Amino acid sequence: MQIERDTRGAELGPNQYEDAEGYIAPLPAGSGPRTNPLGEFPTGPAVGELLPDVVASASDGRTVDIHQDRNGQPVVLVFTRSVVW
Repeated sequence: MQIERDTRGAELGPNQYEDAEGYIAPLPAGSGPRTNPLGEFPTGPAVGELLPDVVASASDGRTVDIHQDRNGQPVVLVFTRSVVW
């Protein structure tokens, strides 16, 4: 699947770009961490679909295996996206 990227925006000056929403950053829209998809695109598994094996670090540094450590309870797995610095 080819995902269309939002590249609308303008260069304001050296290392200064404004996107279609007015956000100003050092990278042009559609590149690096400023790559925003347009239209339909996959966002992850469907509700109720079994997740693949995931072993991650908890906020306190513990290693967590979402299939073994939850004792059959539901799980919410949250990913956060970084901002452009």
